[in-house]
Amino acid sequence: MIFSTQLVAGEFNKYFIQDVRVCYDENEKLSLKSFFLQNCKTMPLGEVKLSNKLTWIGTTFDIDAPELIDKPIGLFFSAQAAAEFYFNGELIGRNGYPSSQPDEERPGVMDFVTYIPKGLLKQQNELVIKLSSHHKAFDISRSIGLAIVTYYDSPQDIVLRHYLPTLVPLGVLIIGFVFSSLLVLQDLSSRRNAFWLPLLSLLVALQLLTEVSRGFVAYEYPYHEIRLMVILLLGTLSGLSLLLYIIDGFVKNHRKSCFFLSMLLTFIFIYLGSTIEDKTVLAIQVPAGISFLITAFQVFNRQGNTRKHAGALFIFFIIIAVNPNQFLDLYFYYFVAALLLFFFVQHAIAYKHEQSQKQIAQQRADQLQQALDEYSEQQTPSKIKLNLSDKNELVSCDSICFVKGARDYVEICLIDERNVLHNETLTIMEKKLPATFLRIHRSYIVNKQFIQSLQKLPSGGGELTLSSGDIVPVSRRIMPKVRKQLM
Repeated sequence: MIFSTQLVAGEFNKYFIQDVRVCYDENEKLSLKSFFLQNCKTMPLGEVKLSNKLTWIGTTFDIDAPELIDKPIGLFFSAQAAAEFYFNGELIGRNGYPSSQPDEERPGVMDFVTYIPKGLLKQQNELVIKLSSHHKAFDISRSIGLAIVTYYDSPQDIVLRHYLPTLVPLGVLIIGFVFSSLLVLQDLSSRRNAFWLPLLSLLVALQLLTEVSRGFVAYEYPYHEIRLMVILLLGTLSGLSLLLYIIDGFVKNHRKSCFFLSMLLTFIFIYLGSTIEDKTVLAIQVPAGISFLITAFQVFNRQGNTRKHAGALFIFFIIIAVNPNQFLDLYFYYFVAALLLFFFVQHAIAYKHEQSQKQIAQQRADQLQQALDEYSEQQTPSKIKLNLSDKNELVSCDSICFVKGARDYVEICLIDERNVLHNETLTIMEKKLPATFLRIHRSYIVNKQFIQSLQKLPSGGGELTLSSGDIVPVSRRIMPKVRKQLM
């Protein structure tokens, strides 16, 4: 945050208050008039600790030509406290009701904006804030998050504008969750770690929604640390899901021992974190580091396609380590979404490869089954009952050269050069004939044992020459299938 003691009205947009004077009113003797006369400490705004007593903070700043400011000005204040705001000696707003007694305090909302009347703006300005924080359940985060003099706006709108860019990673997380869930629910992926990817996406998406909820709900400050604890819990579960994804996918032996040891290390580092923000960063940074070590070890052992995963996890870990404080606030969801997007792409590639292998295996199985059926048919030819005009006749299938459709009848060409009519459709005949027969046209079925040659025609179709001397057409649509069968 940047603090300027000289604000230029013509360039006015927003100014972050950084350094403030802090006085703790133990005996309730401080007042607005005596504040700047006290021997108070000067410290960064983020380091101010609010105890179980009244706290006064204040600062001074200059505005060059305040009369040129043409828009309403407000003070945006984010703190776990009830507060009264004084600008140039005048009360300009109250967020809750601060008091030295817990039962008299009325908690304020976490994010608050108070209007600064234009008539109070001067070249030299004093801002004093009276605070109390009796209802803070834990001491795990900064008491005061932000103080900005800016154009007046709704506090929720100010917060939402900050979180607006997170819509992009949220969309990636939702799409990734749906995509990976479909793979798991339809059992399309045989990879052991497929389950953990949608869980990881869901947890990060819930963490992001919990973060963004601050812009939709004006909650009182005692709930702020509960919200932070939920974010920490979701972050921890996300880190553990990442570990499970990597361990289940790349560790062959002692998976449970590896996971419990990794989980123990993660919890130790989270415990050692000094603030809730540090703990939340460590909740994902430590699992990412352990995951990198696991994949790097597998790269060393030349196991599978782990090099890309190791590289992605290494980049992710280094990005966190370079600037962990900014990472959580500005970059966290973008880089987590990018990492998950990488995992989604890898799963898509793996799924495509698996499907290709299944198709190849299925084709081989079909070819083997067809060869067995054809061999069985050659050894023991099956017979088919033909309904002729004057009698029923059993005909051996190996004596049929081809079958030609003729509306509700079929014309059957036999090896003894007879052509007989049978009162069934070509589709029914196709189902009854054994595997040695092949549909080559909407009007023709041939016995593959009689095929001598296949000739391709300029139209894209073809002609089959049979050993009986007959020539039958092959449709353009079925031509690739026929060529494949004859290879």
